[in-house]
Amino acid sequence: MRAGADPGELRFRLLGPLEVLRGGAPVRLGGFHQRAVLAYLLLRPNRVTATSELIAALWRGPAPASARKMVQNAVWRLRGRLLDTDPAGAPQTSDAADGRRPAAPVALWSRPPGYQLNVPPHALDLHRFHTLAAEGRDRMREGAVATASLRWREALALWRGPMLSDLVETGVRWPDLEAAQTARLDVLEKYFDAELALGRHDSVLPELRAITRAEPRGEPFTGQLMLALHRGGRRSEALDVYAAIRTELAEELGLEPGRRLHELHRAILVGDPALDLDPARPPGGAHTALAPAPTLVRGRPEPAAPAAPAAERSGAPPVPPPAPPAPVRECREVTAALINISFPAGDDDGDLERVDAESAALEAVIGEEAGRFGGTVTSRIGSSWLVVLGAGRARGDEPLRAVQLALAIRQRLRWGRHPERRPRIRAAIDTGEAVVQHRPQDAVPPAVTSAVFDRAHALLPLVPLDEVWVGETTREQTCSALDCRPARVSSAAWTVRGMRGSDLDTGEKVPLLERTESLRTLAALLDGVPGADGPHAALVVAGAGLGKTALLTACERLATERDMPRRPRPLLAHLAPRTVDDSPLFTVATELCAACGIEIEDPPGTARHKLWTVIERVADDADEAARLFALLLIVIGHVPDHERTVPADEVMTAWHTLLERLATERRVIVLIDDLHTADDAVLRLVDRAVDPAGRPGQRLTVIAAARPELFRRRPAWAPAAGGTATAPRLVPLALAPLSDPAVAELVHALLAASTFPDVEAEPEAAGPARELAEAVTALACGNPLIAAEFVRMALRRPGSPALSRDPRTTLIPGRVRRMLGAELDALPAGLARVVQDAAAIGDDIRADTLAALRRHPTEETAEALGELAARGILAPRAPAPDGTARFGFRRPLLREVAYARLPRGVRAARHAALAAHTGQAGPPPALELLRLHSVMERWRR
Repeated sequence: MRAGADPGELRFRLLGPLEVLRGGAPVRLGGFHQRAVLAYLLLRPNRVTATSELIAALWRGPAPASARKMVQNAVWRLRGRLLDTDPAGAPQTSDAADGRRPAAPVALWSRPPGYQLNVPPHALDLHRFHTLAAEGRDRMREGAVATASLRWREALALWRGPMLSDLVETGVRWPDLEAAQTARLDVLEKYFDAELALGRHDSVLPELRAITRAEPRGEPFTGQLMLALHRGGRRSEALDVYAAIRTELAEELGLEPGRRLHELHRAILVGDPALDLDPARPPGGAHTALAPAPTLVRGRPEPAAPAAPAAERSGAPPVPPPAPPAPVRECREVTAALINISFPAGDDDGDLERVDAESAALEAVIGEEAGRFGGTVTSRIGSSWLVVLGAGRARGDEPLRAVQLALAIRQRLRWGRHPERRPRIRAAIDTGEAVVQHRPQDAVPPAVTSAVFDRAHALLPLVPLDEVWVGETTREQTCSALDCRPARVSSAAWTVRGMRGSDLDTGEKVPLLERTESLRTLAALLDGVPGADGPHAALVVAGAGLGKTALLTACERLATERDMPRRPRPLLAHLAPRTVDDSPLFTVATELCAACGIEIEDPPGTARHKLWTVIERVADDADEAARLFALLLIVIGHVPDHERTVPADEVMTAWHTLLERLATERRVIVLIDDLHTADDAVLRLVDRAVDPAGRPGQRLTVIAAARPELFRRRPAWAPAAGGTATAPRLVPLALAPLSDPAVAELVHALLAASTFPDVEAEPEAAGPARELAEAVTALACGNPLIAAEFVRMALRRPGSPALSRDPRTTLIPGRVRRMLGAELDALPAGLARVVQDAAAIGDDIRADTLAALRRHPTEETAEALGELAARGILAPRAPAPDGTARFGFRRPLLREVAYARLPRGVRAARHAALAAHTGQAGPPPALELLRLHSVMERWRR
């Protein structure tokens, strides 16, 4: 305690869960609104905060009509519970001689247009943190490295966890929290720099490893870890750290590590002595300075007086700064979601503060959902927002994610306030081709030219309130996942009724080839892991189109059709990876009724009794039973919409909990497809299933399928070398591409029930079926989805899409183009552009030719070609007669998709450069595509 401080003085702790101490003893605070109001005012001490600002901070969505009164009540209770003022805000009196005492150092006043909380600076741990951080910077500028390190260590010790973590758990997302976390990381970076300069690299290694796990893409901390490992004689580990972050940045963001980290990597490779400590300087002395190496990775350097340029010192003319990179133009498919929000009639009552708070809340909701689904809010006019998906890094399912975005916004606005007060949404979504222009490494959103914006804009006025309409192209690309019906007004639009159920079996009979061993492994897991007590999971991981869903469908059929005369049949549950509307509740209703024995003819009272009986039996305690019962009544339709106040994702979380509780008395099998797109609540369910400390005796089996990008969110699930599991309760299964004979067999099986000629002939017999199978097999490269999409295109009736245009666009199914486009976007941005330029050459790619085409150094181009070969994009060809290395595309379709992304003007420039260098013209379409074109044309005649 400060000297002379009042023993009853209040101290406020924000750096962790919100705490208030009076004389060192904690003060009990009230509910969320009191805590949130207090925390927000503490972040703005000694100044007036408007009530409208408090309302916007407390309610992420539109605020209820009683919000202002709720804030007033919270302030009233805070005064009486916490501060030395009476509930009206006036100073309390004392028994002093004059009958009064000075106002308390902490006071909460009503000041138009809101409230002011007066707090002495020393009473806030956040202020103490900033003070110590500033003292450390001052000592560092004086050269006192040891003292600076001590001050920064004291500042960091004030943190007890994430700032206001108790409020963050309830959904608080204030910018102040992010700013404080940034300041903490800045101090932490400086502290590590100081410790490394003092030669304490061994002592900070554990902390550096921990922070790089928490901030895997934080280049400054990665560089400090590399330097600490290097100075500790662990050079190979330092290089492994660089390789890990390079892979992470490439796969997640399409970027390369920054220049400083790259220079540090190079310095470690060559053993640069500048990385070592200078033994002539005693650690911690008055003139100790940082070693030069850490400055290679400074993410937030200290401002310093600029040194005179070398050109000025030598009298040479100044060197102009490098020109910014030229803009990149690409042809892409984009999806536009135009979202309009309408307020109830009479809501525009002239209260500009309330309107501003409502608009800010809506802006936050739309921005959060756009980020969640990979979109970019490009513009806003009044109460309409334009969100664009696919202009940046595509994932292959942009039309579906655009619709999910609109449904998720509608879900958030629909519940949690009185129906007469809630805003209403209407959305128009369309998909089409676009020309996208952007500058590499530029944070500015790309410029997009497309007719989809005009179509969405023309469609929006026709959309009724609370409906989402999609254009024909969007519907075609999402029909397997969305329930749509023709719109009532426009013949070119469809109304989205909701997501389809999460049932895996679509009824399409496609043979499951070369997956027998994987299916046998899953079948064995349906009865549990022998000798294992507790939950467990199986994870099927493969790239797009390799048959993950088909394998899960076969597993589901096996679980439902097998004969189990002596044991109760397990409860089979399907979980949608994302909850964006009420659609998953219909699937849950069927499974919940099966679990509780509820029949369709049961009267409401009987159904409620059966549900309560099961929940009461398996719940952990009475509070959990009451909560689950209240939420799951929504599933069986016993809560009218006008009484419901919770969104579907909270109901789904309750269903997850009940499944886990039911697994203590019966076997429960949970199937999840596309786990890499899952909400955090679904991932947490799998986390608990693979947790070694999971509940003993819980017979829960989770079988999920995902793409490899799941491991970016859950690196602990990634299999070790050799494919073995790293999590003790997780069984990994990897799917490889099919062999060519298996793809040919798949093609014949898909043709078997069709009208394709000569399909009854032997596979070896000549005829259209055999020719089609050979052409498709060459194009599919082992991917069953690509093969199936080509067969479906071939089976279309003559006159559907014209085939006389460029085969590059007409003979590659849209789903295949999107899938391969997403694979290109997963590459680092620089490598993706190399692929596009290589596609303009054709299938005889040499480093010197590509370098002349791109106007880049030959050595740099050769290195890029080698990396593309290592990634499986290119394949080495026989060397040229002069010994020059040659490459070609491993998959013809990927080359065609990359080439199609080049606008016509860019193609012409590439072809002109190619002709000037080699005398060759631009490449023709892949021979496999031309052969497929020929087979289909002959059949249609």
